[in-house]
Amino acid sequence: MRFRVFCFLVFCAYSIEPLFSQEAKRDSLGAAVSLGTIVSSEDFAPFFLVHNRWGEVSDEQTIFASGELSYNYRLNNNWRFESGFSFRNEIFSSYYLAANYDVFYLRAGAYKEQLGGLASDLTVVNYGLGRNARPVPMIELGMHDYTDIPFTQGYLQFKAHIGQRWLEEDRYISNTRMHNKDLYVRINLEREIGLTVGAGLVHFAQYGGTDPFGQEQPSSFDDFLKVFFGRGIPNEFGGTAGEANALGNHLGMTDVDIQKSFGDHKLNFNFQTPFDDSGSLHMISFKNYLAAFQWVLPNKGGLFQEVMVEYTKSKRQSGPGLPDPVPQFPDVAANKGREFGGRDDFHNNYLYRSGFSYHGRSLGNALFLTYDWTRNFLDCYPDYNVMFSNNRINAFTVGVKGALSSIIDYKLQVVYSQNYGTYAGLYDGRYNWGGVAISSGFEYVFSGGKDQYYSLLDLKFKRPFKNHPIDVGMKVAFDTGELYSNVGGELTFSYIFTKH
Repeated sequence: MRFRVFCFLVFCAYSIEPLFSQEAKRDSLGAAVSLGTIVSSEDFAPFFLVHNRWGEVSDEQTIFASGELSYNYRLNNNWRFESGFSFRNEIFSSYYLAANYDVFYLRAGAYKEQLGGLASDLTVVNYGLGRNARPVPMIELGMHDYTDIPFTQGYLQFKAHIGQRWLEEDRYISNTRMHNKDLYVRINLEREIGLTVGAGLVHFAQYGGTDPFGQEQPSSFDDFLKVFFGRGIPNEFGGTAGEANALGNHLGMTDVDIQKSFGDHKLNFNFQTPFDDSGSLHMISFKNYLAAFQWVLPNKGGLFQEVMVEYTKSKRQSGPGLPDPVPQFPDVAANKGREFGGRDDFHNNYLYRSGFSYHGRSLGNALFLTYDWTRNFLDCYPDYNVMFSNNRINAFTVGVKGALSSIIDYKLQVVYSQNYGTYAGLYDGRYNWGGVAISSGFEYVFSGGKDQYYSLLDLKFKRPFKNHPIDVGMKVAFDTGELYSNVGGELTFSYIFTKH
């Protein structure tokens, strides 16, 4: 069946080529269809063969067929229209229509989009919207790039996005809605000294949907306005654990980006500070953050074309104090002398228990491990009714890509992570002072922090069969550490078609 799909798409690509002969200057079409296989030494695939791949890859895949098609039509110098889709086996991960005017766009569908951070496939961590999960169906108004703020002579620029997304039915609160917006402002000194400095706020809020008891969560237009402005209302449908602070599940990050040009070389520095509620919202914090350095080299066909180094720390999460008073711990004295407002529990939420995820994958930080993923290598342990059982981490990542020859491109990524689980696991409940607080012998799967390494070598052989538009891809991934060891690989044959 997969082979017949592959042949059908190849036939379609050849068949529609004549349709563009008269509109070559206005139209462009790109298509790729692939056949491949994944192997692994364990029953699950290594980290990089599954994660940061738009949620298209599952552990059950051994043989796969995939495809991607994009079509662009340029009406004039300002207006451009585009559409496309992609799939892998039975998963249609993206499908979209978009109208573009200058730097602005209006887009509908599921689109492979990153919000926040550095736009590179070498990034591993993003506290905004990353490449780990399938694109969420949405309608979004946004900007492709910065544009000048009037009367500032191009020295001040801005960009922004606002969108509405609809999450899947199969989650704890089914058909949850997700609002997103961001605003960035940049000082542009590129002409003078080759420097730009930008900062922005990225905000997500999950609201609405239906809980397992059939009760509808607030989702009227008035409720949307409360979500938009982060205003709180009592949540009558349960969730006393901080859920009355604001309607829905609010999270996001502040983002600082500095870019400096040195001739044809570009150095970028990105600093992200995640927040999970208003108490953890800081423009810059050195308690929980991501610091990333990117070096883009001018030698397009050289051995080194881009280098990325990232360090992230999310262990603190406002400290171990309880988030709110509860009957058994009503005051600061009962809270071990700590102020309330701690244990932020990144990407998790008491009411929206599926958290910041889509179809079981993190929408943001790919290094936050879900309970289901850890069950591949850990014995059964309490999940405390949340999606992510490991969000307190320290991690260092290195990525390099370039060309080994005129026909071989490569990408190499290595991650070293220290995994501390969650405060809920450490203290036997997010609203509890049990666990290690009362017993030094308390058994917790992430006690003391578990070291783990993830690595990937990705090779692409361009047109190895002369006169045939076929690329060959080879990925080798190796994971090892205190959590598990695993090695695996992927081999792909791709037919590439483009028409301009």
